[in-house]
Amino acid sequence: MIPTNTTQHIRDLNITWCPVYKASSTVWKDYLVKRVLKSDVLYPRLDLLWRYRLSNRRAPTRTGKKLYTKEDPLTPRFTVVRHPIVRIISYWKMSRTCDEIIRSGFIRKVILDRPLRNSTTTETATKYKQEFDSYYKWCKEQESLKSHGKPFLSYTEYNVSNPGNPYLNPPHVTFRELVDHMEEQRNKLKNNDWEGHWAPASEWCDVCVHKFDYIIKLENEPEELIFLLRKLGLYDDRKMFLSLHNNSTLSPSTMDEIQAFSNLLTSRQKQFLNKFYYVDFEMFGYDNLYVDN
Repeated sequence: MIPTNTTQHIRDLNITWCPVYKASSTVWKDYLVKRVLKSDVLYPRLDLLWRYRLSNRRAPTRTGKKLYTKEDPLTPRFTVVRHPIVRIISYWKMSRTCDEIIRSGFIRKVILDRPLRNSTTTETATKYKQEFDSYYKWCKEQESLKSHGKPFLSYTEYNVSNPGNPYLNPPHVTFRELVDHMEEQRNKLKNNDWEGHWAPASEWCDVCVHKFDYIIKLENEPEELIFLLRKLGLYDDRKMFLSLHNNSTLSPSTMDEIQAFSNLLTSRQKQFLNKFYYVDFEMFGYDNLYVDN
């Protein structure tokens, strides 16, 4: 089990929440920051809520539910989940932005680990690396010029002068490279060495330990969202949630996208994802990926 402490107790609202990344966590984060901390902040950051992370200082109650510092026994605990493969696809789309390329660290490493042709000379290899470094520097400059948090799509704006440079074609990780990195990181897992954007929700939120009262599926919004807001006493704020940003049903187009991205993967990669997300698939009622025998 991953020893993270991601669940947050918002005392002012008497709720306890675990943000599952790429599953409406931004919508909830924006709401909580503006409602509890700074109503006038234009671009809320999740780290503003870190002070609310649960501290592990109290033993389990007789019901087995573990209470935390200043948490009332009746405080409702909740989280929002999403189809695991859709979460990966969503992160991959975000990984193409300069913001994520600079933040993550692993993207640069994955790109520079791409194999070169056997005929590539040392001089050419050095040139390729220099061209990528120029692109990376450009990305940093674009990020420093931003006045807000909107992602900057690097690959659509940068003029790649050398189409033969594998480090710039494409200048971001491919979906297959991302899944390979996920598997590599899983094999090397150490304490807190994890990426919440694709970690299984069942592990990230330690669902069995935290004993959540409500787990809703993003695909079932707005019906389950309205139900949750009523239970949390936040129904009056429903208009702040009902937007296109968190309305993501498993429509035919979404299922087609899952299939399209699945087709990019090898059978081994799909087997890894099915194993990696096995508990999420079973616990939350999602279909795993079909693997050819």
